[in-house]
Amino acid sequence: MVLAWKQPTFIGGADITGYFVDYREVIDGVPGKWHEANIKAVSERAYRVSDLKENRKYQFQVRAANMAGVGIPSMPSDTFLCEEWTIAVPGPPHDLQVREVRNDSLVLLWKPPVYQGRDPVNGFYVDIKEANAPEEAWKGVNTKATEKTYIKVQNLKEGEMYVLRVRAQNKAGVGKTSEVTEPVPAVTKPGTKEIVVDVDDDGIVSLNFECGNMTPDSKFVWSKNYEDIPDSNRLNVETKGNKSKAVFSSLGEEDTGVYSCLVTHTDGASSSYSLTDEELKRLLLVSHDHKFPIIPLKSDLAVELQEKGKVRFWLQAEKISANGKVDYVFNDNVLTQGEKYKMNFDKNTGVIEMLIDSLTPADEGTYTFQLTDGKATNQSSLVLIGDVFKQLQKESEFQRKEWFRKQGPHFIEGLGYEVTPECCVILKCKVGNMKKETSAHWYKDGHEIKADEHLGFAEGVLKLEIAQISRKDAGVYEVVLKDDRGKDTSTLNLTDQGFKDLMNEVFGFIASSSTPLKITSTDEGIRLYTFVSYYNDLLQVTWHYKDSAIAFSDRIKSGVVGEQLWLQITNPTEKDMGKYAIEFNDGKGGLRRTVELSGQAFDDAFAEFQRLQAAAVAERNRARVAGGLPDVVTIQEGKALNLTCNISGNPVPEVTWLKNDREITSDEHCILKFESGKFASFTITAVNTSDSGKYSILVKNKYGTESGDFTVSVFIPEDVNKKK
Repeated sequence: MVLAWKQPTFIGGADITGYFVDYREVIDGVPGKWHEANIKAVSERAYRVSDLKENRKYQFQVRAANMAGVGIPSMPSDTFLCEEWTIAVPGPPHDLQVREVRNDSLVLLWKPPVYQGRDPVNGFYVDIKEANAPEEAWKGVNTKATEKTYIKVQNLKEGEMYVLRVRAQNKAGVGKTSEVTEPVPAVTKPGTKEIVVDVDDDGIVSLNFECGNMTPDSKFVWSKNYEDIPDSNRLNVETKGNKSKAVFSSLGEEDTGVYSCLVTHTDGASSSYSLTDEELKRLLLVSHDHKFPIIPLKSDLAVELQEKGKVRFWLQAEKISANGKVDYVFNDNVLTQGEKYKMNFDKNTGVIEMLIDSLTPADEGTYTFQLTDGKATNQSSLVLIGDVFKQLQKESEFQRKEWFRKQGPHFIEGLGYEVTPECCVILKCKVGNMKKETSAHWYKDGHEIKADEHLGFAEGVLKLEIAQISRKDAGVYEVVLKDDRGKDTSTLNLTDQGFKDLMNEVFGFIASSSTPLKITSTDEGIRLYTFVSYYNDLLQVTWHYKDSAIAFSDRIKSGVVGEQLWLQITNPTEKDMGKYAIEFNDGKGGLRRTVELSGQAFDDAFAEFQRLQAAAVAERNRARVAGGLPDVVTIQEGKALNLTCNISGNPVPEVTWLKNDREITSDEHCILKFESGKFASFTITAVNTSDSGKYSILVKNKYGTESGDFTVSVFIPEDVNKKK
């Protein structure tokens, strides 16, 4: 039979060195004499008692021993029947130990069952409950069986008392539970320390544990995965006073695991540290950095251009002492301070720089700054070859020329253009370093533009305004600045694509200024129209009907009147109903205005068209006095008066003559004629004073009436009056 037991609550002043097991036979309930099961003490808290007889009953007791001697025996166990176990599942785990108790966690250790069942044990389940809770309060710590013989239990309630138990499993199932642990309070005891990992200046990694409540007999016991660490050259333990250190000789992958340290003869002082794969990688990096320290850099070696195209190579160290040094290397050759190279090393800011006035082809290659500060080193390189070097050299030369250019009058912003919402084009450029003597001349296609109201200069900006741009304004524009300090030129090509791009921007403003497409009626048909703020002859628009471009004809036409763009539909019918659109082309996405000519909108427009058409017919065909009559006729008595006027109208009008608003008829004295339906004549053969007065011709047909008025004034010559 296999007997297991717990460690004594009180172990005396020295560590327990072993245990002695006694047994006795119980016959008919009467215990017999005690016999020693083992003469030599056993260190484990489990022992196989041999030489028992099958189907007999036995009791057991255990005595603990240390350097002071053998203690008193335990209370006798229950009476057990000695019979062979044949169950398939494992027996109970034993020797449960609680370590590393904290406010919210603890670590439980156990040993596998002596009896494994029919198959080997392949996992364990741990249960926990509050000490005073009923049996049904047990709950599992792990839902999946663990193959380890230890587990960390977390999320405990601070100050609560807990008990734990363990079950083993094999292929047949889960076996009996272990003995329950003694109640354990979830409390971090005062002075509790944790294992601290450290990496020294030589890159040596160590685990450090300190205990503040040691006794003279206390010892530090290190373990890996809660098992004794075999003697090896991988981990060396150093203990001094109340501190112990486990030093890794050469940290590697085989060192991963859970390292724990237990201090004997204390109230459970213990701690653990988990060396995972990720933590191992981190420590190896830290160890390498400590073995081979690197001067940290805020920025790597870089190159930039300064004023006058000067080339600056620079980097910044994050931290460097007053003893720091640097070597400037070009293509493996150390450079020195001189006419070509200017070096600066600011140890306060860590900025290191090297300056070259200008680059030549010989400067193509690799530049390196090598830093040294005691044991620490670092370097940073920059490769300037091929296109990279050529581009840098080109930019350096450009900036050098730019610097000299800006010593005289120069362009801050080159000649460009701006289109205002009113579609006015303004050519402008921003200039600097001007003085009174500086001249600014504008040219178009090589011919100077004379100063007028369209040229302007204000707040450092030269302007040329083109109010209504047209194709004649296309060309190459140039502005020249000049004085005794130098000369600068800026050019703007407004030909071909340049002019097209400009006009597209103008067209964009025109399009955005267009009003919604509207419907109106004329005596010829229906007209769709939109207004723009400004119309340009180069503007391209497309009219659409039902999303297809309209093919124009004598019946459907488009045109422009002032700022109005229109589409005329002559003699519309219901077939012309639908959605119409005008599209402005600005070289980009364009803009469309649409209108729906259907339903009530079409009916109203068509009715208005018919009304206007009828009015136009009436206006064209109504009776008219087309002309030929004077306003006043002054004539000598006795003379003949002959007046003729044109008459129009369809049907031919009726003609009536009036004198002083009273109708007159033709007679021998006053002859009235209306010939060919077109010509009306008024003749008085010999006028006399009684013929003076107001005369009217009244023409009338079904479309209207019109009159023509004239006044006849008859005078007598003076000599005739004298005779009379």
